[in-house]
Amino acid sequence: MRLPDGTVIMHAKTPYDPAKAHEYYLRTRKLKGRKKGAPTFTVRSAKGGTVTLTGKELVEQKAYAAKRVNAIKQKLADLNSKLNAAMRVAKEKKTKSTRESSKPPSAADKSQAARESKKYRDKHQQAIATKSKKTAAVAKKKPANVDPVVELETKIYKLKETLKAVVAKQRALSGATMNR
Repeated sequence: MRLPDGTVIMHAKTPYDPAKAHEYYLRTRKLKGRKKGAPTFTVRSAKGGTVTLTGKELVEQKAYAAKRVNAIKQKLADLNSKLNAAMRVAKEKKTKSTRESSKPPSAADKSQAARESKKYRDKHQQAIATKSKKTAAVAKKKPANVDPVVELETKIYKLKETLKAVVAKQRALSGATMNR
């Protein structure tokens, strides 16, 4: 097809053909009705993408997320009670040890202990050396004694991070938009 000035109308690097365009229109002019089926929901995932779920899947996901949140909250409450108990025990140990060593050793006691320690080291030099090598080897294999309070605090921190992620997922499921 040509324009009044004589140039050819181009469509996708080929000349425009009105007969071909009309044929295409006749093939595709039928109206398409709505597609029947269950409505779908679009949910934003934590990774930034979107996921399409059916109504049943959405309900299942919401129930699973709620169940998981409750389980994590229960575990967090248990860990908090264990932490309080461990802190109480640690505090009792600390007060007990401070009561036992209420008076500091005198200079005479210190020098007496030093003399006895020197005699023991001189007498048991070989036994001390082998004992130190054994403890060094065991220390490499086994981690150092970890304070139970610190261990519980790290568990609680990790559990709180997991709870944040699960709650975010539950909120995303609650904010799902319906597609038609």
